Amino acid sequence: MKKLIISSALTLFCGIISAQPTDKKISKITFHMVDGEYEDAAYKADKLTSDSEYRKNAWVYFYLSQAYYEIAKKPELQEDFPKAMKDALKAAHKLYKYKDKPEENLEVYNEAKEYLSVLKDSVITISEIYYDNENYRKAAYFLDKINKFDPDDHAVDLMKGIYQIKSRNIGEGVKSIMRAMENIDENYVPDEVSAQTLVDALEEYALIVKSGEYDQYFEVYKFKPTESDISNALAMRDDFKKYIVGKEKSKEERKQESETIYKTFKSSDLEEEEDEDDE
Repeated sequence: MKKLIISSALTLFCGIISAQPTDKKISKITFHMVDGEYEDAAYKADKLTSDSEYRKNAWVYFYLSQAYYEIAKKPELQEDFPKAMKDALKAAHKLYKYKDKPEENLEVYNEAKEYLSVLKDSVITISEIYYDNENYRKAAYFLDKINKFDPDDHAVDLMKGIYQIKSRNIGEGVKSIMRAMENIDENYVPDEVSAQTLVDALEEYALIVKSGEYDQYFEVYKFKPTESDISNALAMRDDFKKYIVGKEKSKEERKQESETIYKTFKSSDLEEEEDEDDE
């Protein structure tokens, strides 16, 4: 798993490479992004979200999310932008929400997919840090934010359910697991950045079911996994390893790496309580 959130990783402007906005106000934001003036880009893009003419413009949310993501990676800006990562995720959610309303937004959304994959990778890393430090509620919270802009990533949904159960939010956890397992089979192809998540989640799922500890909760939702289901999950886990790019990390290796990142990555945004999602 690439630890992009704390690195000086490349800035992706995939939308600029193959397509550019022609609107003058949005073009100004483009120049700010190209020049690395992320604070100015975020300010102008955020201002346009209050303008009825731009409220559903995909370029606005694409740039707003990218700008806040870049700001979140700069420790010197944390004091002025303590919610930068959350704001990046909110904007990504709006980008998905308006992806085909109006119709021309779909092209922008497709241009944004490479960036959204980088954002997802970083957020998975954040969730792993919290999980490895036994803050399961926060771990689930950040994976839920991924599902807001990529609801079809069933690997993330499955792991979110595991985290929810471990945080004692069992009802929501069971529903997340059921929803994910309805969509994961031998034909499912995970996103590259969440392939390791899927492998880990299937193993955790098998352990939870095998324990019998949550059978009474499963029964409430008429979810009755069998020994065959456990075996199938473990078989899929082994098969899905082929989608992992790079060296597969053991739990011990990942935990040691996460503890290091946890100590060095300082963001007050990650210590706040969850806020309500925008309508």
